[in-house]
Amino acid sequence: MNTTEIVTFAGLATFIIATQMGRRRLTLRRLLLPFVAVVLVGYHYLQGVPTVGGDLDFEVTLSLAGALCGILAAGFMDVERDDQTGSIVTEAGITYAALWAIVFGGRLAFAWAASNLWSHQVAQFSIQHQITSSAAWTAAFVFMALSMVLTRTLVVAVRALLLVRPSTVGSALES
Repeated sequence: MNTTEIVTFAGLATFIIATQMGRRRLTLRRLLLPFVAVVLVGYHYLQGVPTVGGDLDFEVTLSLAGALCGILAAGFMDVERDDQTGSIVTEAGITYAALWAIVFGGRLAFAWAASNLWSHQVAQFSIQHQITSSAAWTAAFVFMALSMVLTRTLVVAVRALLLVRPSTVGSALES
């Protein structure tokens, strides 16, 4: 992992945390903005997804791990109706931010260590599990990030929709 990639992924994590922290009115824009950012990064890194050998299983496994982290992240966000305005609001605190920092930071630390400290161990793991290339590792980690953000977005959206009356769903998520 090069410096540009480290800065890109650290910036992405910072962006996701910063746009969700604190108590904020839930809008469609705020709900989807982190997902759009991750999709753009994914588009850049997923130009050819390896699916031979154990690659697809590895990518699916890390996608599921990302989804579980997304569920956990959504659980660390409160979604409620503001008593004063009647708007749907979310509130995310230090636990939410810590989870994102640990997950994104863990991916970055692993990628760096895989190239600099654990190259032999990663190569052995790849051979044992038929992971064919570094592109499969990259794809798996990008899918993990995508599924974490998508799952968090979907869970928060469903929780918000459960708080609104059917006739006000559109106005509750105005941007």
